[in-house]
Amino acid sequence: MLAFALRRAIWAIPTLFGVSLVVFLLTTLLPDPVADAPIAAGDVAARVRLDELRRARFLDLPRLLNVAPRDVRSTVDECVAHVVAGDGDAAFCEERLGRLGGAALPHLLPRLDDIPPAARGRIAIALAPVARRMGIGDEAELTEPDRAALFWERFWEDRSVDFTEPAVHRSVQRITTRPSELLENDLRLVDTFALRELMDALRTTRDPAALARLTRIASQVTGRSGALEPDADRARTRAAVSEWLSWWYVHEADYVVLQGGEKVTASVAQTRYAKWVLGSVTGQLGLSTRDGLPIFDKLLARAPVTLGMALLALLVSALVGVPIGVVAAWRRGHAVDHGAAGIVLLVYSVPTFLVAELLATFGRGTGAGFVLPVLALSTVSLSVMTQQQRASMIEALGQDYVRAARAKGARTLRVALVHALRNALVPTVTIAGVQFPALVGGAFVVEEVFDIHGVGWETLRAIESHDVAWIVAVTLLCAIITTACLVASDIAYGLLDPRVRESQTRRSAA
Repeated sequence: MLAFALRRAIWAIPTLFGVSLVVFLLTTLLPDPVADAPIAAGDVAARVRLDELRRARFLDLPRLLNVAPRDVRSTVDECVAHVVAGDGDAAFCEERLGRLGGAALPHLLPRLDDIPPAARGRIAIALAPVARRMGIGDEAELTEPDRAALFWERFWEDRSVDFTEPAVHRSVQRITTRPSELLENDLRLVDTFALRELMDALRTTRDPAALARLTRIASQVTGRSGALEPDADRARTRAAVSEWLSWWYVHEADYVVLQGGEKVTASVAQTRYAKWVLGSVTGQLGLSTRDGLPIFDKLLARAPVTLGMALLALLVSALVGVPIGVVAAWRRGHAVDHGAAGIVLLVYSVPTFLVAELLATFGRGTGAGFVLPVLALSTVSLSVMTQQQRASMIEALGQDYVRAARAKGARTLRVALVHALRNALVPTVTIAGVQFPALVGGAFVVEEVFDIHGVGWETLRAIESHDVAWIVAVTLLCAIITTACLVASDIAYGLLDPRVRESQTRRSAA
């Protein structure tokens, strides 16, 4: 039986892959207001904002295959080409070089002499924000073209040795273990070149004081807010670290160099699908555009409410539906059977939202709490469970082993419970795996009616505010739940029915 369960679990992996691919292709069809937003000619600030919004949704990446993956070196080459050409993208590229900062300097400053004088001056002035973050130079040196170019040439002669990964790695490791103003200044002087090491340290460090130092340095070299206070509580610390890692997940390619096999890996990793899947696995689902909170944290907070309510509703459906189905099958053709069929048909016909509204209206002030939402949600699967149990019980009552038990003089209750019901439960138990995803979908309506802040309530708010990131995450979550339930249903069928186990054993032997 263990081999059967493992086989089903392994088959779930390609199933989930296929489901994730289909869900991804469907979600790319969702309209995104960011994609085609108009920009006035020469409005660099508006273009920067649009670029950030597009990158946060990975709209700048190809869907499935990237034949030309980007890194900081290719970005610098492209920006320099635009500045030298003086085309419509030159101003945007000058601003982008300033944002790339220290990570771009090893690929830009050594070739500064080879750039034409006019373009060299514009590039040197564009690097003024980098010098200000580093705390070096004066305004005259940074804003006059010739003096700025000379300033950066001398800076590279003096400080190029600091722009090495081993040196930065040692500095970050030391600043993680103890505070040091000298080490902080050293890291400020390499600016964004230190981001990879800083982000790696944020992933592994748990000391609040060290996290405060790391986020402070990251905030200084990027110009972003997000520095932690040393006395920040646990929730604030987790949210800040998650925000930094989510930002790095989107912008990592801007600050690192791809070498060797990394270029081959990046042809797949730097795609919208890969970013979407890897972000889902690692919890880097980005930030909600509705409230700015990490989507993964919101899922962790909302999902237990919805899944717990769906599980309780499934249990209520089974506890009510199975006995009704058994009695209806035992009294087939009698008034009990017809009455049960009428009730089941009525419950099946009434929409879930109407049941929820009625229970919410008449149950207001009763203090029922979580009971009424569960009862309203259980109507989604109650009729199906009852009808399935009735059909399987009728089939079981017609089997030879039931007639043999009757012929031997077994009592009616024993025939119904021991011989018939034991085998008739198998289809009902397995169908529960199909009903659970339906209950999760029904919970969206029930949560809205009873104002329960679960996944469904949050999803409806996301639809109202066009929060595409949350909608995509919930779609994938529902797909994973459905696949897991189907696999669990197959495993349960094998556990309950020995004929399935024997069939699998014979197939394995063959």
